[in-house]
Amino acid sequence: MLKHVLAGLASCGLICGAAIAQPPAAPPDHSNRIILLGTRGGPAADAVRSESASLLVIDGTPYLIDAGSGTARRLAEAGYPLSRIKTIFITHHHLDHTAGLEPIISLSWIGTGLGGRKVPPVNIYGPPATEFLVKAALNYLSVSARIFTAGIPSLPSPEGMFIGHDMAPGLIYQDEKVKVTAVENTHFGHASYGPDGKKDMSFSYRFDTPKGSVVFTGDTGPSEAVNQLAKGADILVSEASLPAAGAPATPTAAATAPAGGALASELGEHMAREHLSPEEIGKMAAAAGVKQVVLYHLVIGNSADAARRLEDGVHRYFKGPVTVGKDLLSFDLDTMKVAAK
Repeated sequence: MLKHVLAGLASCGLICGAAIAQPPAAPPDHSNRIILLGTRGGPAADAVRSESASLLVIDGTPYLIDAGSGTARRLAEAGYPLSRIKTIFITHHHLDHTAGLEPIISLSWIGTGLGGRKVPPVNIYGPPATEFLVKAALNYLSVSARIFTAGIPSLPSPEGMFIGHDMAPGLIYQDEKVKVTAVENTHFGHASYGPDGKKDMSFSYRFDTPKGSVVFTGDTGPSEAVNQLAKGADILVSEASLPAAGAPATPTAAATAPAGGALASELGEHMAREHLSPEEIGKMAAAAGVKQVVLYHLVIGNSADAARRLEDGVHRYFKGPVTVGKDLLSFDLDTMKVAAK
């Protein structure tokens, strides 16, 4: 009898075997954490750090903040498939915060389509030009989508699956788990305007949740608006850079900026006025009365000495815990500590 059963199972082939091998359903995710997906500051290929992106997870629901190059891969490494990402917030439209958005859109579309699923749209919130950016990403995808759907006509259209929202400062989003407030910061010191005539803005975000309040500075210089946004926050997730005023911000910049030229001068002014030194972060954290500081978007190189200098600089003015971030660092909001590997 057993021999006949085994023979019958073997004759089922791959389909029957796949059905038998289905793993049990994953347990519900009730985690609460911040995951630093990408911690590099500035647009450049880096063997150690991906570009800026963070995941805030509240009771298992993930919210993506920024999407620099490499974000899709880091999400996979963190154990979050793209199908779980339904809400994205963009702080500003420098490419080191947005270059990974198109891959997320494209891979989400093909993954959803080939899986035969109908899902609610992914909503992408940000300052003016967010709608334009999402439409540009869909336009890029349309070339590949056209060719895919010629051979697989049952694939859905990407249109309507991803929706960009241009937001003004204030309360920009709320659901049963988070309330998101945006302020305009000081990262854009020189006015520029999008194709619709709207002024470009750079946002900092505050997420108020049942597990505490988290502020993401995005890119900014010293800003009273960000100081007020961070008042009493449990966690301040702040950008950080070490170069002295006038010094090139990255190895790439150092190689391309002519010594004493206009480019070097402009870059130095940008780094000095539109980014935060460790001392400025410490002053902000102390003035706002935050409980802890986590540093990301790092323009410091990857040495242990640079990380120590950064932490020491913040501690000159802020006496609470300071964590220098690295890609895939996970901060547990239930314990308010870096999660063990």
